[in-house]
Amino acid sequence: MSVSAVVPVFNKIDLTERCLGSLLENSSLVSEIFVIDNASTDDTRNRLPAMQSRFQERGVLFQVIQNEENLGFGRACNQGIRKAKGEWIAIINNDTWLAPGWDEALKHDAEKHYLDLIGPHFDERPYGGDMKARARAFVERNRNRFRSHFVPILMFLRRSAIEVVAFDHGGIFDERFFVTFEDTDLRFRMDQAGLLYGQTSNAYIWHQSMGTRSITGLLPSNYEQEGRRIFIEKWGFDPVPLENTWFQRVRRKYRKWKSARGRF
Repeated sequence: MSVSAVVPVFNKIDLTERCLGSLLENSSLVSEIFVIDNASTDDTRNRLPAMQSRFQERGVLFQVIQNEENLGFGRACNQGIRKAKGEWIAIINNDTWLAPGWDEALKHDAEKHYLDLIGPHFDERPYGGDMKARARAFVERNRNRFRSHFVPILMFLRRSAIEVVAFDHGGIFDERFFVTFEDTDLRFRMDQAGLLYGQTSNAYIWHQSMGTRSITGLLPSNYEQEGRRIFIEKWGFDPVPLENTWFQRVRRKYRKWKSARGRF
């Protein structure tokens, strides 16, 4: 059962190379990869061909989609999704490192829990040391734990689910959102369609928080306000207060506290 990986990028080639290197080394189900370069201004365009050759040597299709301007996260993802042929599609942030067996674990647990979308545990502690050992220790300590939680950092979706929430000729994201609230919009549409999502402790990735958004000049100063405005106009309610109740804030702090201690 094949998996297609979609990786949108903008600059931060060192992060991209680490992400793609972990995909190459630690994946067993991925048969094709689409890297969408949103008009990077660093050395991304020059260094991606070397990564492409490494994947092709392994028999993995590796295609770079080169945009001449930054089209935003959602639109870039849609470009890759429309080309993907896999029965599962993984949308992966380039500021991540994926542990061995991540794709098998996500597929297995999605099928076990009858999910349409599943995400891994993501570790945001500093990167370093033996990351494979850290990943093994985490999974062994927290094996087979699950919660109904939407993870936007790595979204592992069934193709059948994508067909249900298809937006704009086969993509899944509303392209009016540039880089924020597109995941909130997708989650709300999944809820409306009765699709299920969750997070498993059996798949581990590392994530550099704000690794790409920290790029100077990447985003307009009002990008969050603009995304929020579009969402409110579209759906007639503001999602921010719903995600910032006392209970939600306490739960996020508690999860962050546990994660910092290697717990799910």
